[in-house]
Amino acid sequence: MNNNSNQPRQFDAVHGGEAPPPVSGVVLGGIEGIKSRLKSSVIEVQVAALSEALNYGDMGLDLVIDALTSSASKIRHFAARLLKQRGGEKGKQALLDYDPYHAFSTMTDWLVEEFNSNVGITSPVNTAYNLNLQLDWQILNTKVRSIVKSDSGLSSFRSERQRLDKEESTKKFQIFLNSPQSHKTQALHCNYPSHCFIDIFIEAKNQLSNLKALFWGDPQNDPYKDRSKHKLTRNMSLILEAYPNLEVFHIRGRADGDNYDPLGSCLTFTPLEHMHLKTLIIETKVLPESTFNEIVNLSLPNLEYLELWIGRSGFDSVNLIPIISERFPKLKYLGIRSCEHANEVAKALVSSALIKRLKVLDLSMGEMTNEGVEYILNCSAMNQLHTLNLSMNYISNTEVLNRLVCHVIAQPQDNQYGDRYSCLYE
Repeated sequence: MNNNSNQPRQFDAVHGGEAPPPVSGVVLGGIEGIKSRLKSSVIEVQVAALSEALNYGDMGLDLVIDALTSSASKIRHFAARLLKQRGGEKGKQALLDYDPYHAFSTMTDWLVEEFNSNVGITSPVNTAYNLNLQLDWQILNTKVRSIVKSDSGLSSFRSERQRLDKEESTKKFQIFLNSPQSHKTQALHCNYPSHCFIDIFIEAKNQLSNLKALFWGDPQNDPYKDRSKHKLTRNMSLILEAYPNLEVFHIRGRADGDNYDPLGSCLTFTPLEHMHLKTLIIETKVLPESTFNEIVNLSLPNLEYLELWIGRSGFDSVNLIPIISERFPKLKYLGIRSCEHANEVAKALVSSALIKRLKVLDLSMGEMTNEGVEYILNCSAMNQLHTLNLSMNYISNTEVLNRLVCHVIAQPQDNQYGDRYSCLYE
């Protein structure tokens, strides 16, 4: 790196037009020029200066880090994005120290826009396009009945419905794939994908090789997840295998397998290694114990953010927490949410090496009581967290949490234990 970073470079501007500046002249370029423009009252000027700052090594990086405390939210968010994308380990650590939520990659890193075939794809890098893939099952079943004779049996009906399902889903998806710039797309929301859509999506892997972020499932962000009729099906490892550059995978819908049929009826993962996945979020009413075991046995060496909604399923926290710690060595955010066994999770965490490297621990929306709080208060490593979220549990004495030096989110709480099950069962 050139240590003489105060000198103007080829792309820097100086007073005096094309003539060399006098010795006493003011240099507009270089690191001093960046500092000067960061003092501007015009947001766009500051944004442009931050964009150039990282051209000046550590001195420029420090300026971007300082911008995290700007009074302007647009500047803070832009600085956080720069540090996340180009700040290296020093930038990542600065984000973790300032506000770890900015350090993690999630679907919120992209602007969300409904895909309109009349408009096409105008911003494939900065926009996550919403693809509404929901089929009208009443119409589809009517078509099947018109084709399959009533005495053909259930297997014939299912086979024909699967054929029409794939045919209709392919038509919807092909409109998007045929749009110019679809191959540059970095983020997608696949809303209400059907049983057959995984096959169609995998077939498009070469055309969508730049995909970094994927939302899969129910677009309705119902906090209780009790209204979703969309059942997550098939083996999600197929998607991870087909898209090796994927960094964010966010899944939402029903995962309980109460009706096994040829089309699949339960969320599953088969063992695989994925080198680029940083964020895995699964929001569901009940996460089957078998599925949880499959998730923690994936090899995801660069996973930083893991959020699982457990519900009332079995959860062997004593054995699973150590596995999480071992399998995901870079994990900084752990969310075990809506968990019936939140007290046991807290007890397992305080004796695990994992707690010493986490920045955010989210045990919200579960059934934690004062018992779980005692485990937390007796663990000195909790104080190295940036944020501890214990909201929407059954803690009656939240004042004792003031003894922790980390940021604690404790409100709201339910008044009486037994009024409800874990939050997804409201």
